[in-house]
Amino acid sequence: MFNAWGCAVLKQKLSGTGVRLTSKEEQISRALLANYPVAGLTTVAGLADRSGVSVPTVLRFVSKMGFSGYPAFQQALVAEVSDQLNSPLSLFSGRAAGVQDNIYQGTMRVLSDALLKTEADYSDRDFEAVVDLLGDERSEIHCLGGRFSTTVAQRLALHLGQVRPGVRLLEAGSSTLSDHLVDYNSRVTLVAFDFRRYQHETIRFAQLAHDARARIVLFTDRWLSPINAIADRTLVSRVESLSPFDSWVPAFAQTEAIVAALAGRNPDRVRERLANIEALRARFQSRQDDTA
Repeated sequence: MFNAWGCAVLKQKLSGTGVRLTSKEEQISRALLANYPVAGLTTVAGLADRSGVSVPTVLRFVSKMGFSGYPAFQQALVAEVSDQLNSPLSLFSGRAAGVQDNIYQGTMRVLSDALLKTEADYSDRDFEAVVDLLGDERSEIHCLGGRFSTTVAQRLALHLGQVRPGVRLLEAGSSTLSDHLVDYNSRVTLVAFDFRRYQHETIRFAQLAHDARARIVLFTDRWLSPINAIADRTLVSRVESLSPFDSWVPAFAQTEAIVAALAGRNPDRVRERLANIEALRARFQSRQDDTA
């Protein structure tokens, strides 16, 4: 899926004179080089706005650079970021120097700082739009994570299932994962969790879900999964930690905020649903005891 010549050659092309660009395309090139590669990890509309050009101009520029489309362009940029930042080994080497004598207190401070930065990045419009999408009971909610982020997807699915119907957790790595796509349409909302290293399976599933007109909600880090290019809404969380591995604490906090917001919108319905769940659990347990 990545362009064969990759990001290093892209930067050389941007810096050199190998590709003839229009004045508008030069504006895009300058915007990218001014904050490379982060400027290219926003949406196509975001890059257009940063460059002062139109979206079609950005798409023509990306094509001129040799990419099949904006997602392929972003994936090449992400590949470079991944090489530099995403390996647990490289993270361990970079973070080891910052480990303090009291690991417990240091960890609490780093995670607290990550939560505060995630809060500072808060967008009321994006958050409320996500709550609207996940609260729409005309739509099924499917949650999908990657190898590690599936734990966050599972927690969200479990909590959403307590406050609304039609919630399903998709099994990452399952041989039958793609089978779910046969029923996808505009009445399915896919909640995808994709953090560095961005997982090809999650990205591809989201692309096919988008092709089937499903709505996409993305949870990702500040480097932005390629899914961001097709997501209806994106929530970004900080992942800094003192260990060799990124933290899911801010992402967990975001999911809890969503569930709290949904419960607050329809407290009577949620209370009734929870009461029915408790009653069914009691009846189920009673039947088990009778057959023991």
